[in-house]
Amino acid sequence: MRLIVLFEDHTLQGFRPVGWSVPVYEIPCGLFNLRERVLSLVAEGPRSDRVVLLPRTLLEGLQALAVPGGATCGLAAVNEAVAVAESVLFLCARLGPDWEQLRVLLGRPAPFALRDEDGLLAAAVDPAAGRRLLDDWRSWESAQAARGAWTEANQAAEPWLPALDATDGKIAAWRHLWDLVPAIGRAVADDKAAVVAAGRGIRRLPFGIAPDPSSTPAWRQDSFFRPYAGAPGVHLVAAERIWAADGVEVGPSVVIDARHGPVVLDRGVTVLPQCYLEGPLYLGAGARVKAGAALYGETAVGAACRVAGEIAETQMLPLSNKQHAGFLGHAIVAGWVNLGADTTCSDLKNNYGEIQVNYGLGPVATGSRFVGLMVAEHAKSAIGTTFNTATTVGFASNVFGAGFPRSCLGNFTWGDGRGRRLFEVERAIEVATIVMERRGCLFTPEHEALFRALSGGAA
Repeated sequence: MRLIVLFEDHTLQGFRPVGWSVPVYEIPCGLFNLRERVLSLVAEGPRSDRVVLLPRTLLEGLQALAVPGGATCGLAAVNEAVAVAESVLFLCARLGPDWEQLRVLLGRPAPFALRDEDGLLAAAVDPAAGRRLLDDWRSWESAQAARGAWTEANQAAEPWLPALDATDGKIAAWRHLWDLVPAIGRAVADDKAAVVAAGRGIRRLPFGIAPDPSSTPAWRQDSFFRPYAGAPGVHLVAAERIWAADGVEVGPSVVIDARHGPVVLDRGVTVLPQCYLEGPLYLGAGARVKAGAALYGETAVGAACRVAGEIAETQMLPLSNKQHAGFLGHAIVAGWVNLGADTTCSDLKNNYGEIQVNYGLGPVATGSRFVGLMVAEHAKSAIGTTFNTATTVGFASNVFGAGFPRSCLGNFTWGDGRGRRLFEVERAIEVATIVMERRGCLFTPEHEALFRALSGGAA
């Protein structure tokens, strides 16, 4: 048996604000995240592999709520598995969405180790070396947690640079959250091809979700995709590239345009009349697109999201809302977010210059002219909120006020980020409990522990 370990390291800070509460390997690009792609490839493979998820200890409890078949999680599970493993393959959480790259890494014989300028990307070692790596990671992670690197906005993590004879890797890996956006279009196409080729259904298991046992939403059921036949009054362009699962409902006067890439409608998707859908585009299981919406290419909308207005080049994680008018572009929106009516974000500076992003540790050059809004879990915006280019919104924030909010909003922000007004954690927990129950999910002690841990480091 080979043990495959998906691990986080110091680079997880570059995936804030979403990364405050979501392991990097759980952040999707296209249809899937890294964890889902690896498990899919392992299921196809000829050998017996065991996958263990190794997030920072802050998120172990939430990870345990949503561990799919074929995987386990946490340090105890790793230590148990390594004792009976023939070899250990470590894969960094920030590896990109390239299926062929992952196949090569999974099929490459041990030993090897690959890195880039930020740290270890992949390493295949014998069990003894695997135990040493795990011990080193455990000591490093414990030290970072103790110094507040996972909960304090201004506490930079010390790098984890294990003593391995590694070579520079010629493989794709992200460095920051905004790096995902240019990859969405290709990821949608490749993920669709992988699903159709495999010929088996997919079922979503979003991170940190404890479903109400009495609830059976579309995203908890298998999705099998087939060419979309259309419906009365629906206009299809490049129809051979449009795919749908069971239960899809598309209203009249909807245009689905797949000339530039596939359009994939997951199980139970509803599209109300007079919408424009451009590929490459993915609409997750149970998603609802309201009348008159325009969804442009290189966009992926997560399961059970409700969207309207104009959206382009955007990744939305499951169970978030943008139900009204307003523009969202080159953006990444985490779960349990609600963007109020007419919330709009900029994704381009007036001078067309390179954009910098501040996610709490100072401005970082992106090398891009297009970077939009990035929003952490459980954040909200009031009606008419206008976000400047590359604004980051922290966990459980409630944003409102006249004019542009500050471009870097810490966790539990209350208002526009000016002054030190914070959303009280007790009230934030109360709101989150209501929101999750409305969607057939449970607010658990693990969620409460996370809220309290992140509220202690709110700035």
